Amino acid sequence: MEKNITSRSSGSILIKNGKIISAGSPFNKKTTDILLKNGKIEKIGKIKTKCDLEIDALNCIITTGLFDLRCKQGEPGEEQNEDINSLINTAVSGGFTGVATLPDINPAIQTKAQIEFLLRKSENKIVDISPLGALTVNCEGKELSEMYEMHAGGAIGFSNGNNPVNYGTLQRALLYVKDFDGLIFSHAEDKNLSNNGTVNESKNTVSLGLKFFPDIAEFTQVASQIEIAKYTDSKIHFSHLSSAKSVELIRKAKSEKIKVTSDVSILHLIYTDEIMQNFDSNLKIMPPLRNETDRQALIDGINDGTIDCIISDHNPHSPETKLVEFNFSPFGAITLQILYSLYNQFLSDKIDIDTFIKVASINPRKILNLPLPQINEKMPANLVVFNTDENWEFNKQSNHSLSTNSHFLGKTLKGKCVFVANNNFIRKL
Repeated sequence: MEKNITSRSSGSILIKNGKIISAGSPFNKKTTDILLKNGKIEKIGKIKTKCDLEIDALNCIITTGLFDLRCKQGEPGEEQNEDINSLINTAVSGGFTGVATLPDINPAIQTKAQIEFLLRKSENKIVDISPLGALTVNCEGKELSEMYEMHAGGAIGFSNGNNPVNYGTLQRALLYVKDFDGLIFSHAEDKNLSNNGTVNESKNTVSLGLKFFPDIAEFTQVASQIEIAKYTDSKIHFSHLSSAKSVELIRKAKSEKIKVTSDVSILHLIYTDEIMQNFDSNLKIMPPLRNETDRQALIDGINDGTIDCIISDHNPHSPETKLVEFNFSPFGAITLQILYSLYNQFLSDKIDIDTFIKVASINPRKILNLPLPQINEKMPANLVVFNTDENWEFNKQSNHSLSTNSHFLGKTLKGKCVFVANNNFIRKL
């Protein structure tokens, strides 16, 4: 079987000598073989049957396909940055079998027809695409969109992307979606306090001559929006938290049984604002990287269950828009393909693999009320194989995104996805 080619899962496939990571499965933590037939897990155990395809999983883990709650593609309108096909290729190369896509492109994804277009374009693929619809018209934060119509068309939830909404609009939205159990995704930012800033306010950035985006612009919004969610008794999901104070607010809200969930981007778990001394626009992300206290609080939040998910926050941009003066460069980086590698290389000694799979595969699907994959006999084969020891270079040839805005381009990473099965498709990488 050729590498990087998706094919129908015909015949028999044997994955040998891999360590299974699948909480709830009787085979969890066992090193063994898996036999796949017709898109299902036929048998788990030591298998000597000759098969049509054999995958050597020595020094590898076999786990459920990852799911990303926050990534951006540009179709229709911004296809030069990322289209559906390139997003699928990028996702599957990173071990993702499902992604939720953001609506804040031009034009915004805000109609039933647009949602249905994305679902048709992505049906019968190895990666499941779950589009988020615009929370407000044109993602401008003013007038509510036709959320029920988009829900009927298959929208998995509603977001304004990186655009905040005012309290009154948020309250109306939270009340409106209760009738169909909808989910609101919040980007917590007070524009009056972030003031078009580009970097965190700290001793590490004071000499850079750049405008500040202080953490108070985030955690004050988190605090207020938690109260609105409590008042409406509705669900809210906080996207890409960055502040220690935000983590503590979420922790307190969960202890009070308020219906809140949250996520954090992989880059906020790895880096602090100290790295911004290099003025690397590929690390200009929204919200900005914070200090070491914040980073440690985010890691602690993952480990104690306060933060539910790790996300890529994959945000592709063309070189023409990204490689400009730092102040004018748009926020965002491509991270979908390398999320597992970054975890394996930088975080595996701080967040164990069971927790990682929980927050990168299981919890995102729970939040969206999607079926939960499990590695067990007779279950559909939704699984990936990661080689934990493989070193590989992330470069223009190995990158599957249409964009190249990554701090890690040209760097050697440790840990790579080598095989994916989902929806009766397979890909060897």
